[in-house]
Amino acid sequence: MTSTDMTEKRVRIHVDQHPYHLPTPTTGVALYELAHIGAELQLYKEVRGDREDQLIPRDDHEVHLHEDEHFHSAPANSGVTIFVNTQPFPWDRHKISYDEVVKLAFPNGPFGADVKYAVMWTKPNGEEGALRVGQNVAVVNEMAFDVRNADKS
Repeated sequence: MTSTDMTEKRVRIHVDQHPYHLPTPTTGVALYELAHIGAELQLYKEVRGDREDQLIPRDDHEVHLHEDEHFHSAPANSGVTIFVNTQPFPWDRHKISYDEVVKLAFPNGPFGADVKYAVMWTKPNGEEGALRVGQNVAVVNEMAFDVRNADKS
């Protein structure tokens, strides 16, 4: 093994017009920390063409970087609204879990091992699905969730 094989690959990126050098791959958490992106902000990777910039989640998933990529920060909740039982909620993360949707629908419960909820979702493009305990789904603007108590009382 050569010494270059043992050296991590580092690239230069730009966050809010400031250059940074860091290893690739990295994580969303590392990018937010490196550029001092506060909790009130989200980080986006600039993309080419007529597409929305890509949200970088503040989590431990790998982010593969390329030389001279550009990122920018923007206020959290930048226009993403979900609807839970027809009520609008701002959402600032890439995914939402079964438990999070249920708590938005029924903030005061009931909760417990014997309490079950049916969670159905629909995206604006017509895609539909169901969330089960322990699952999550990618969020898009104006996504709708229908949450019903499914107890067999």
